[in-house]
This record gives sequence, structure tokens and C-alpha cells, in this order.
Amino acid sequence: MNKYHRLFSDTLIFGFGNFTTKFLYFFLMPIYTLALTTEEFGLADLLNNSLYLAMPILTLCISDAVFRFTLDKDSDHKLLLCNGLRVLMASFAIFLVVILIVYIFYSYTYWWLFFVLYVSESLKSLFAQFTRGLGKVKEFAINGILGAMFLLSGTYLLLGIFKLGINGYLLSLIVANITSLIYLLYKVRIDLYLNFTLYNKVVLRNMLLFSLPLIPNMLSWWITNISSRYIIAGYCGLGIAGLFAGASKIPALINVLASVFQQSWQFASVKEYQEASGSNFYSRVFHYYSFFVIMSSTTILVSIPYISYFILKGEFLEAWIYTPLLLFSATLGCYSIFFGTFYAVVKDNKKAMYSTMVGAGINIVLCFLLIPLINVAGALVANVISYSVIVILRIRDAKKYINISINRVVVLMSLLLLLGQAIVLSIPFDGNIFIAVLIPFVLAIIYRHDFVRVFSFLKMLMHN
Repeated sequence: MNKYHRLFSDTLIFGFGNFTTKFLYFFLMPIYTLALTTEEFGLADLLNNSLYLAMPILTLCISDAVFRFTLDKDSDHKLLLCNGLRVLMASFAIFLVVILIVYIFYSYTYWWLFFVLYVSESLKSLFAQFTRGLGKVKEFAINGILGAMFLLSGTYLLLGIFKLGINGYLLSLIVANITSLIYLLYKVRIDLYLNFTLYNKVVLRNMLLFSLPLIPNMLSWWITNISSRYIIAGYCGLGIAGLFAGASKIPALINVLASVFQQSWQFASVKEYQEASGSNFYSRVFHYYSFFVIMSSTTILVSIPYISYFILKGEFLEAWIYTPLLLFSATLGCYSIFFGTFYAVVKDNKKAMYSTMVGAGINIVLCFLLIPLINVAGALVANVISYSVIVILRIRDAKKYINISINRVVVLMSLLLLLGQAIVLSIPFDGNIFIAVLIPFVLAIIYRHDFVRVFSFLKMLMHN
């Protein structure tokens, strides 16, 4: 299969799976808010966030290593999976000790369900990443949809009908995970790869050298994206922090698009690197990717006042003025995702960690400096600057690994126009919408030849 066609088709498959999953999750919130008290929902959300904070630390991000090493030619898939399982077994033992200690002081019955949830979620993540590494993208996407369907139905049954509270909340997640595990074991025949006698110290060491830097990398992303809300709450109050959090939901639109592409891009970029012929491929993909990101972002920016009307209700509606600059930061995040893939390609996550930690450090310092002076605008400025630094560092690193051609003038001009559009929309004055609407037309003129190329490219892919 043509490599461009493969990338395009995989992106469509991942996209269908991702959007379907997000669509199903949309119906969960009404059930939660009807079936749980505010205290129960607060605790349930705390448990869920604690789980996803604990997983990369305790599992050592071994699932990511299994995915990456499975992509290598002539790799021993059985050995990689079993090495990953050994790490998970050790993490289960550690987590069980933690649960026992916590249970001594807080004897809630759901702690044991929380442990089962951790085990099932860790195994599901490992098997799903292994499936993706094998190139079974359809099975990977179906697994996500199937898990979401069972989560929705389980939540409705256990919370909506049987009123099991937090126990029902945890049980519904466990049921969804077990369903995914059963599907992967049956459809991908994961059981055929299981041989617990297999062990290779050198291979495991190399896997851990790849995965360990991902832990501070993930924590740094959390600092970059979330920490500003705590600083806003400290200086401006919880009400303003709530408005900022509400405004942060809309930029997720562009992040979903980028994450869909990333899932197929990781696979394609590694395979192309192994062929040692990726220069033109990487340059061409980046050109189309940049075109798509820029035009999608400018379109969403123009639509923000109207999108906000449907998403932000009541007193949250005033928060829409924070959204344009948050969306611009998310656009920079799309570029960060693209170039960040090359760290995984060459198995150098230490530099990925470095770029993210630098960005996180800059974000925190600027937030503490600017928020007391200019309130929420300080967080917005800090976000834009920190993401800009991350992108610059990652482009610099990528150029060391990959011979990729970037039209800096066009990219920089496009980003400056987007930034101007975001700033104009963030400042209420007569005619700001009119000015903001002009910018997509300017960008369309800049990319006028690319519209033709993209349509021709898509037409070619459809016929292959």
C-alpha cells in the first residue's frame, strides 16, 4: 500500500474510533450528575484523576515502550509483551501495598475496587498499545468504541438503575476495561504472545531507558496545562478559575484532531525512518499537516463566539474571551505533537522530557509573575510563550534527527496572523469580529495553491 494512502486510511480509522468514543462519553456526564451527589462526584473525579496520575509513575510508562519497540523490524513480540507484563506485575504489588496502607487510615470499601480498576486499566493500556504496535489499527479503534459502549451502558445500569454510587462508578469502569481485554484476547489473540518464561534483561533495560523519561515528561505537560488554574484560584479566586477551566474546554476541539493524526503518524514515521528514505515523506506530510492545522484553527477562531454560546452556559458564557488565546496555544501544541513524534522514532525521550520541562518551568514562573499584575491574561500570555518555547526546541531537535524541509516564512507568517486573530477576538470592541473574519481570507490567499494540491492529493489517495 502507498505510504501516503496508508497514513490517510489509518488516520480515518483512528478518527472514526476517536470521535465515536468521544461522542459516547458525552452522554456520561448527565448520568453522573443525576445519580451522584456533588460530594460523591467530587470524590469519584478525584479517584479517577489519581488513577491517571499514578499510572505513568507506577507502570513506568512501559506500555509506550512496548508500542515503540514492537514497531522495530525483527523484534521479538512475545518477549516485549512479557517484559511489559513483568513491569506491570511489580507495579500491581507496589500499588497493593499503598492501598493497604491507605485502608488502615481510611477504610472505604471502594479502595479494593480502585485497585481492581488500576489493574484492569493498566492491562488494557498495555494490550491496546501492543495491538497498535502490531499495526492492527481497526482492532485498536474498535476496542476503544467497544469500551466506551460498555462504559456508557454499565454506568446507566449501575448508577442510573441500581444506584450504587461510587462503587457503581468504579464497577462501570472495570466492566468496560474487562470487555476491552476480552475483545483483544479474542480478536488479536494476545494469548498466543504470552509466555511468562521469556525474559531478557538487556531488552528490558532498553525499554525502560525509553519509557522512564516519559514520566517527568507527562508530569511536565500536566504542569503546563493545569497548574495555571491553581495559581489563578490563589490570586483571582475560585470563581475566575472556574471560568478559565470552562473556557479551556473549547480548544480541545483542535487537540482531538491532532491526537487522531498522531496515532497514525507515530506508526508511519517509525516505519519510514527504518526505510531510511523519509526526508521527502516527512516534509510533505508536515506541509499538509501545517496547512490543515492553520486552516482548522482560523475557522474555529472565527466560530468561537457561536460555539461558546452552545457549550458555555449561564455565568460561564463570559469566559469565551479567554478562549481565543487558549486555542492559539492549542495550535502550537499541534506542532509540538508533530515534532515530538521524532523523539519516539529515534528512541530519545530524554530530549522530549527536556523540552517539556523547560516549557513547564517557564509557564509556572510567568504565571506567578504575570497573574498578580494582569489577572487571567497573565496565564494566557504564559501559556502562549511556554508552548512557543517547546515548539522551537522540538523543531531544533527534529532537524538533528530528520532531514525535514520547513517553509519557516509561511509557517511563521501564518502563526502571527492566527495570534493577531486571537488577540483581536479577546479584546471587545466594535468591529473586532469583522477584523477577525478577514484573517481566514488572508490565510486562504497564502495557501491558495495548497487547496488545489490537497484536493488533488486526496483524490489520488481515494483512487489508490
